[in-house]
Amino acid sequence: MENSKEILILSLINILLFFTLTLSAQNDSIQEIHIKADSLTAIETTADSTVTEKRPSFFRRVYNFMNKCFSPERDLRYIDVQDYYNWCGMLQVTTRFEVCQLDADENFLIRVSPRPRTRIGPFFGWRFAFFGYNIDLKSIFMNSDDTDLNASIYSAAFGFDLFYRRVGGNYNIHKLVVNNVDLSKYLQGEPFDGIRMGMTRISFNYIFNYKHYSQQAAFSQTHRQLISAGSVIAGIQYAHNRSDINWQQLTDKMKAVSGTTVENTSLSAEQYNDEISFSGGYGYNWVFAKNWIFGVEATGSIGYLIQHTNNEYKPDAERSTFANNIEAALRKNIALGSTLRFALLYNSGPIFTGVQGVAFYYQHGNGVMMSRDLIASVYALVGVNF
Repeated sequence: MENSKEILILSLINILLFFTLTLSAQNDSIQEIHIKADSLTAIETTADSTVTEKRPSFFRRVYNFMNKCFSPERDLRYIDVQDYYNWCGMLQVTTRFEVCQLDADENFLIRVSPRPRTRIGPFFGWRFAFFGYNIDLKSIFMNSDDTDLNASIYSAAFGFDLFYRRVGGNYNIHKLVVNNVDLSKYLQGEPFDGIRMGMTRISFNYIFNYKHYSQQAAFSQTHRQLISAGSVIAGIQYAHNRSDINWQQLTDKMKAVSGTTVENTSLSAEQYNDEISFSGGYGYNWVFAKNWIFGVEATGSIGYLIQHTNNEYKPDAERSTFANNIEAALRKNIALGSTLRFALLYNSGPIFTGVQGVAFYYQHGNGVMMSRDLIASVYALVGVNF
């Protein structure tokens, strides 16, 4: 019995020693792991601090900032950004329609429109920027009296447009009222190049729902809309407007056709102003079939005019003071505008084709004379991304 007890006691001691050694070994291993982990952490911290200390170059920081602005994160279920293409080439045929009206209350009104023209032009783009020039098919050389230049930059979140336009002739008279006498029957359809119109406009638009709605898919063809989506749009514009009418030329035209003359030549038709305006609207892209899109975008704007001519509105005695103040503001200080765009496009990626259209309405005055312009263009286009 005593031998058995001794053996049992020795066995228990051996078991306790085994567990003690095992725990000690485990503690040593854990400490070794902690030491190794601490060493790795120190190495990583040193590496991170080394990377942090080496800041990217100025040009790299500028590039990263521009890339975030032009290519923010989008939902790839809705938009194919086509980042595998950098360049775009396009041939575009443009047909333009225009109606221009100058009026001074009920004393004078003239409504003209240029003869419709068809232009053809090459357009070229690199990622965000799109540039083009239209050439009148009637003349290979630039017509100094009728010039249209435009440049556009479309990104996911915003669009930038530049328009330069000078029109100096090729008008036909549709309506003429002088001193409340309608003389349209004498001059309707007669050519008249005594009106000069000019506009330089810079516009900036912001797309709120840029993650799902692509303005580029509809109007620059560099992206593809995969699922229908829309967005609220807001923007700001600056414009420099100029217009004038040659009274002597109009008098000569009237005398030659009807035997009458323009007696009220004291009206100043010269307009020379700068405009700051704000706009808002909505755009929607409808994907009705694979690779097909129908896009519509409508915006309206209101702005303030800075006049460079000294013309004052003459109050109408038959109107109230409030009505005269509103009319004076509309004729001298307030600019109104609206834009409607549409696009019907097929875009398979490397090849795109379709029809686009845009209509602009602008209204501004000089205190006496109001200018109202409606310009509509239809484009047929075909191009490639590469």
